Amino acid sequence: MARVWSFTKYQLRDYRTAVLVFYLVLAAMIALTLGISGRMEGHASLSGGSFIFVFVIGLNCFKTSFRFAQANNLSRRVFYLATLLSLVGLAVIMGAVDVILDAVMDRLPIYLGLFDQIYGKSAVAKGLWTTASLIFASSLGWMITMIYYRSNTVWKVIVSLSPAVVVPVLSIFNRLTGGRLIHSLLSFLKWAFGFAGETPNPYPAVLTFLVGSALIWAVNVALLYRAPVKE
Repeated sequence: MARVWSFTKYQLRDYRTAVLVFYLVLAAMIALTLGISGRMEGHASLSGGSFIFVFVIGLNCFKTSFRFAQANNLSRRVFYLATLLSLVGLAVIMGAVDVILDAVMDRLPIYLGLFDQIYGKSAVAKGLWTTASLIFASSLGWMITMIYYRSNTVWKVIVSLSPAVVVPVLSIFNRLTGGRLIHSLLSFLKWAFGFAGETPNPYPAVLTFLVGSALIWAVNVALLYRAPVKE
């Protein structure tokens, strides 16, 4: 485990510059929000940016680190565990920072965080939901970049075009099922993200994010197996 922790710390250090730039931009946005406070109607929110940021981190966490690990005779198991721990660690840290920033900004009458807009105010649930969503986003980015890494040119085109194919395929099957397919999907999503009851409940969404992340990690094990070192 010593090598895992060592490489985990290496990857976390590798994220530092990007994280610093992200929070500098966020600080500028906070200053702008403070500047317009009292002259703006409705609600402002700085939430959501971290989700996109860690997704991009996931997209960029594999190729260079994998080559470095292989050049230093680190096993795929060590690389996998270290990458997983670094992404989860980053999500936990940024989740905590997000909750603290939301608590500070919540003092402004124009501010309402994303979680509060969706589920209402709950500090514990907000922390769990934010961290779980960031773990899922970073894991998803990691899986996507590994899929592209393992694909040849044809499969890269297929993967890139797949989102455009999903919608018409769903539309066709929805017509064949008399509209029941979309209805069932929407019902499942409402249940999975806590909107099935009279009031929104964030805890099913936390579980959904964590289960989704675990499934992605299982896929990533298969993608990493015998992955070649590419230039």
